[in-house]
Amino acid sequence: MTHALPPDLRRRRFLRNGAYGSSALLLPAWLGGCGNSGGGQPVAPVEPPVLPPVTPPPPKFAPRGTHLSWTADPLTTRTATWFTDGEDAPVSAIEFGPVSAGMSAADIASAPLPGRAEASTSATPGVASFTHKASAAGLDPNLPMRYRVGSAQAWSPVRVVRPTPAGEEFRFCHFGDHGIGPSSSTVLRAAAARQPDFLLIAGDLSYANGDQPLWDDYVNALEADYAASGILLTAPGNHEEEDNNGATYRNRFACKTSTLSPDGTFYSFDLGRCHFVISTGGCFATDGTLASEIAFLETDLAQAALRRAAGEIDFIIVSQHFTIWTDNEGRNPNNPTLVLLQENIFVRYGVDLLAVGHDHIYQRSQPMAFGQPNPLGYVQVTAGTGGKGFYVLLPQSAWSAFGLQDSHVFTEYSISRGAITAVSRSVDPATGATAVIDEFSIPRRSLGAANAAVQPVRSLARLGQSFDANYELLARRTRAANRMKLAACAQPSHV
Repeated sequence: MTHALPPDLRRRRFLRNGAYGSSALLLPAWLGGCGNSGGGQPVAPVEPPVLPPVTPPPPKFAPRGTHLSWTADPLTTRTATWFTDGEDAPVSAIEFGPVSAGMSAADIASAPLPGRAEASTSATPGVASFTHKASAAGLDPNLPMRYRVGSAQAWSPVRVVRPTPAGEEFRFCHFGDHGIGPSSSTVLRAAAARQPDFLLIAGDLSYANGDQPLWDDYVNALEADYAASGILLTAPGNHEEEDNNGATYRNRFACKTSTLSPDGTFYSFDLGRCHFVISTGGCFATDGTLASEIAFLETDLAQAALRRAAGEIDFIIVSQHFTIWTDNEGRNPNNPTLVLLQENIFVRYGVDLLAVGHDHIYQRSQPMAFGQPNPLGYVQVTAGTGGKGFYVLLPQSAWSAFGLQDSHVFTEYSISRGAITAVSRSVDPATGATAVIDEFSIPRRSLGAANAAVQPVRSLARLGQSFDANYELLARRTRAANRMKLAACAQPSHV
């Protein structure tokens, strides 16, 4: 059984350097003549030229661009996303099983895989490919998972993924503004070398900007450098909006969904004693869900604050692409009204950490609220330094604790019962060597501070009092601001 591809989608570039390129079609010189011009004299034999080896095309329906995420319980599930090329698609699946004690490498690669889940399949936007998503469930949380994806026509190699820590302690890495290229791969490999329990990319992933085959390059690089054997979580950014308001992002990445966010553009989850919220920050303001997302932030964070005061969790972490405050030259808030509204929610419910990108600098704030240092506020970490060019860092404001420009940086967070301990490392784009450039910690809030963040949930009307609860107007202003940001990105000083 195969799935037909809509005829309006153009064929992707199957072989960039061409198994069937011009060199493979050249005729040897000794086949070029009829007879000879030597008056019947014998002609010395000519050795045929030595041609470079020809790379055979991949098997039809070969899986590629595989990456893993969580869309349900992080301890017992994994969701795989992958792609196949062509104008039809096979019935695809993930097959999986545990890596048991004593298994050899040969056993891991060849032993039967007892679990199987059929994939959902949809046409990949803009290229002659299909996107497949399938979830492995019922995993033993104490054992690594081995798995493969594909179909009866072609399977991926069997890969191994470490178990997610089931206790209170875990680690994750964060950066944003990734892109495609040597520096981008070097940063990703450096972060992967830290063996985090997951990697969080805070928006502006491929910078394809509507050139759909570049997304293929991006997911293939993710697979090669990290994401086929590690968990990747993402927040969308303004460059994802360029692909038909994020249609490509929604198709190519599997995120946790909900009634308010059926495509998973904003979501939340728990790991250990930490609650995470992933927001669009307004980058998809044209899809009509901005009011729903504001309501989600208000309700979700209010519930998290209540759970923290009750001792169920210790920390609340929010990630999105856009910064709230910045000392990056020329990078004013995405939309001041929306920024103020978000910050009001973050401060009210005691968000501990805000992990963002967007500005191609590294900057960490003190605990802050509304542009001023505040011990009950949040710490914002801007790491828009995942591989793209750099921006200009202005003299730092009173709320800033550390800033650095002209360096690729990622931040590693270690979560324990008492604190979030973080180390930010610069990455040499030529060698991949890393150096510690910043260290900080965020202690668990006192019981009094946790109780102070327990507040009643407000209605959308009350949240929107400053703009007459006109959320369509808020969305229009956000869309206009997003367009201005995209125009600024095209300027020479914003590479």
